[in-house]
Amino acid sequence: MGTSAKEKTAVMAKQPLSVKNILIKYNALVILLALIIVSSIISPFFLTWRNITNVLLQQVPYLLISMGVMLTIMTAGIDLSVAAVAGCGNVIVAIVITAWGRENVGVLFAGIAIAIALGCVIGIINGILIGKLRMAAFIITLATMSAAQGVAYMMTGGAQIQLKDEIAAARALNWFASYRDPLLNMPIAVYLALVVILIFWFVMRYTPFGRLVLAVGSNEAAVRLAGINVTKYKFIVYIISGGLAAFAGVIAAGRTALGSPQFSTTSDYALTTVAACVIGGVALEGGKGTVAFTVVGVLILALITNIMNLAGLASYPQYIVKGAIIVLAIFLSKLGSKND
Repeated sequence: MGTSAKEKTAVMAKQPLSVKNILIKYNALVILLALIIVSSIISPFFLTWRNITNVLLQQVPYLLISMGVMLTIMTAGIDLSVAAVAGCGNVIVAIVITAWGRENVGVLFAGIAIAIALGCVIGIINGILIGKLRMAAFIITLATMSAAQGVAYMMTGGAQIQLKDEIAAARALNWFASYRDPLLNMPIAVYLALVVILIFWFVMRYTPFGRLVLAVGSNEAAVRLAGINVTKYKFIVYIISGGLAAFAGVIAAGRTALGSPQFSTTSDYALTTVAACVIGGVALEGGKGTVAFTVVGVLILALITNIMNLAGLASYPQYIVKGAIIVLAIFLSKLGSKND
């Protein structure tokens, strides 16, 4: 007779955690801790509260986008359109509040809603083509990335839009993106990202939706045979990814006081968030990953950039180091899969 799942779990629980097993299972945390130690040695400014809060503020858009990208990868897909979608959200909120928000702060909420709605529409297109028509996620999201970049440039004619303080709605958005609470001096945008992360953590850990998203990526055929509507779940995750990407673009507009179509082509949101998910242990073949370790992946890439900036190094070596860490994380992940 074969060994049951419970028996396998009991056997694994009895096995002592060796250094090798810890490094494999918690490789993202090990890398993060190592980076914190090295960074604190290299620069005395690294562990200052101001630097820590600045890093967290800079990572708010990445944290938001990574939650949506994580879901798509968990379903054995991917969303490469997020940077372009963020660019659309960036420019459309700028267009709305500069056109109608000069005296009316409430227009800001309309601008945010329209931006998120546009992101969701792009997510719907991705969801239909990938979920319903079963087209390759990699190719489809590359196509929608190109289309979204074109939309961003068409909406602005290629020009940048200044979010000046004399515009009431622009002033409110700039305040939200940069204001720090007086008690901890923590940017309130970071609290927003934390709330989103906690919601995703709860959903993925305690709801049927979270379990079924993982199940779809783990064994789509079996889920279909069980009578589950796989198309619906793929549809939903791409809508979530598009909406969060557009909202991240709104946050970026507030931080830079600028709506720019170039944002859709020059930002590294797609590369960095996919890399963060992989570093955090989200399997590219789907069916595996956690919210907590995805956040760790985002922080790892953030620390690499931060310490190199503090050390006064050029930006180019950062790509080499990021690439090496991604390869290392994937290597350790594969070792972990072999040991399961």
